[in-house]
Amino acid sequence: LALRTARLARTAPGASRAGEALIDLSVALRQGGFDLEVELSAAGPLLGVFGPSGSGKTSLLRALAGLAPARRARLSLGGRAVFDLQRGPRPPSERRGLAWLPQEAALFPHLDVAGNLTYAPGAAARLKGPFGQRLLKSLRLAPLLGRRSTHLSGGERQRVALGRALLAEPRALLLDEPTASLDPDLSREVLGLLRTIRREFGTPMLLVTHRAAELLAIADQVAVLSAGRLTAFGPPLEVFSRPRDLGLARLVGVDNLLELPLLRQDPEAGLTWLDLGGLGLATPFRELAPGSRAAIGVYAEDLLLCSGQPGRVSARNVLPARVLRLDALEQEFLVRLAIGTSELLARITRGAAAEMGLAPGSCVFALIKTTACHHLAT
Repeated sequence: LALRTARLARTAPGASRAGEALIDLSVALRQGGFDLEVELSAAGPLLGVFGPSGSGKTSLLRALAGLAPARRARLSLGGRAVFDLQRGPRPPSERRGLAWLPQEAALFPHLDVAGNLTYAPGAAARLKGPFGQRLLKSLRLAPLLGRRSTHLSGGERQRVALGRALLAEPRALLLDEPTASLDPDLSREVLGLLRTIRREFGTPMLLVTHRAAELLAIADQVAVLSAGRLTAFGPPLEVFSRPRDLGLARLVGVDNLLELPLLRQDPEAGLTWLDLGGLGLATPFRELAPGSRAAIGVYAEDLLLCSGQPGRVSARNVLPARVLRLDALEQEFLVRLAIGTSELLARITRGAAAEMGLAPGSCVFALIKTTACHHLAT
């Protein structure tokens, strides 16, 4: 979209007045039977948008870009309004100053790399200036200038697409799963480019992806969508390490997801005890009705294994367990344990497994901190 965008007066990329959100947006649209309602303010230049298929991630970007009809759409960058459909004119896509990058880099096959980079008005002059030279260096584009776009690898095509978008001087980049069709090596390369853009140019970016690891690596904040609604928002480590609902826990790969009956409550100690099949599991206190069940998530790396009965420890859960299986994961083992009538996974190093002599049938104790047991909404 930014290829035809005229230069518009605006705050410099990445700039914002103290206390203001860098990315402030509100979108409401209805397509068929699907409703999207999202409103948020993000401080960092790179906002990740995460969620399952059909949650509204791409619809959000399309509404901001003007490619999907929205009954409400507002976007401010660095404290300056880009558009507000309820208070002003409805600018067409090409006048919003937003660069849309779909999953596949849409380069012009009849042009070489230099022709693709300089397609936008004024881009040729900018490419010759200090900004353009910095861009060529940062994205490693100089050796590719004379090559046809049809002779580029997937990673090279993404580099050219990003360079072309930045030379159009967009107010923000809208990136729709830019690594979805790439192999792991190329995906890492593209993520490195986005990290470079974030560091070198400060251009605001909205990055849609279904890979939590990507957002942990580069996002400043993450917005999690589910069924068209914002269900979690914050720094990626905070959002993904303590997921608040069962759907998000499954998406980010929480290893142990359990639905357990209530055993007893101890509000004074701040504990809710759940029945792990003959064993009590201490979890953070949560008001539950008698006879109800609770969904719990525990990461495998939060289970500690001990070959003998430990002494006094701060972990409230010291549970006898039997090893069912060990699965090798590069330098680690994923250990499947029988605890009560449940099965849980623990992640330990190969060295620890060897020192403990772990094998199927080994008896151990599993230590789980109360705070490692996350209550999940169902």
